[in-house]
Amino acid sequence: MKKLINPFRYLPLRQALCWGIVALILMSVFCWQVGLRMSSITQINYAGGSLMSATLQQLIAWLLFAVVLYAVGAVVSKSKVRFWDVAAFNLFARIPFDLTLLMFAIPSVRSIMGLITDGSFETAMQYMSLLMVVGLVSMLFSIWYFFWSYKAFAEATNIKNGKGVAIFVLTFVVVYFVSPYALMLV
Repeated sequence: MKKLINPFRYLPLRQALCWGIVALILMSVFCWQVGLRMSSITQINYAGGSLMSATLQQLIAWLLFAVVLYAVGAVVSKSKVRFWDVAAFNLFARIPFDLTLLMFAIPSVRSIMGLITDGSFETAMQYMSLLMVVGLVSMLFSIWYFFWSYKAFAEATNIKNGKGVAIFVLTFVVVYFVSPYALMLV
């Protein structure tokens, strides 16, 4: 159970990086096939694009967050912070977010989310029970993603407890608002 709550304490760096790269590649192909586009580090839309742009979007979302976390960790932490620790653990921590995207493989979810994107709220509200399930699953996986991201940051930088949470949340908010500008370039 401890390994599921905080895998970063037990997971070797190379293994975290390898699992993260596999997830990044698979999600790039999935986003390309389904027509999803990253619009921020935790948001997607139906703009679609090529496989290259889907891969670049995944890389930018990951690296932007990892670089900012590393920079903040290197300044604030009293320990030596290595970039690859922060980057590999952050990439592995994205796996719950990637799993959330797999809901778009279900045709009914794709069509309902497409209705919402198009502004057809009245038609989408006919499927309220499915929307509630999608919302609940998204919320649970988002909590898992944020928790793992914080644990990855705390293990890689040795900034923990209240100070670590405050720094992580502030860093996430900054990257969340900066990431759409970086992702527009792709």
